[in-house]
Amino acid sequence: MNWRIQSALSAILGVLGLFVIFNPVTVVTAAASYIPWLLLFAGGIQYLSILSRSRRLVRLIIVPAVTGTLLVYAGLSMKFGDASTVGPISLVFVLALLLFGSGASKLFMAASVKKSKYVNFVLGSGVLSAIVGLIVLFNWSSVSAGFIGVVLGLELLADAVAMAALALRDRDGEEAMEAKGLDPVVEAEKAEATARALAAEAAAKAAAAAAPLIPSPAATASTSLDAGDTGLGMASPVLPPKSQI
Repeated sequence: MNWRIQSALSAILGVLGLFVIFNPVTVVTAAASYIPWLLLFAGGIQYLSILSRSRRLVRLIIVPAVTGTLLVYAGLSMKFGDASTVGPISLVFVLALLLFGSGASKLFMAASVKKSKYVNFVLGSGVLSAIVGLIVLFNWSSVSAGFIGVVLGLELLADAVAMAALALRDRDGEEAMEAKGLDPVVEAEKAEATARALAAEAAAKAAAAAAPLIPSPAATASTSLDAGDTGLGMASPVLPPKSQI
């Protein structure tokens, strides 16, 4: 059930990110009353993802823990302070640090789950967060409100992808395999090969069971000829010789 909860949370986070991307100016314009709650909600989802995990390994919960803490801090600071700053620092500058830190954490997590089938999703999520963070960091004094909204939406999507990858790892039991020293990718390939072999065996048994019920073409042709000969013999009358007429 835990992986299903994480999947639902990642879906909510993804929908939230898409909403922000398609309404960047509206979201950023409503910063005083909207963005703080948005950040708090996103941070709460990160904490829920930690609590719903079956195995809370430090190397795997560091990303949602760091990201959730920064999101909650930013949301509380904006809610109870200046909506354009987080403490004494500009909101845009903090957002850049948040994005880059989140990306670095995801890349660290990708290195720790390099044997997973879903490592590429975590890696791509981290690269996206880090690149966007660097772009904002080196242009934080001149970015527009619409761009900030798009960046925030992209970060929420990246977090959703990483969270979904962790949920799928839980579903497939990859952490348990790694604890036993097994390679999740190799084990998945073995399971697929076993499933294909069982399916082929079942198909062969079904074909063998149905074979006696289906007459062969040769037998069908022979039966047709015998029936035709019998019909001709019954239909032709026996005429007497001409000498007896």
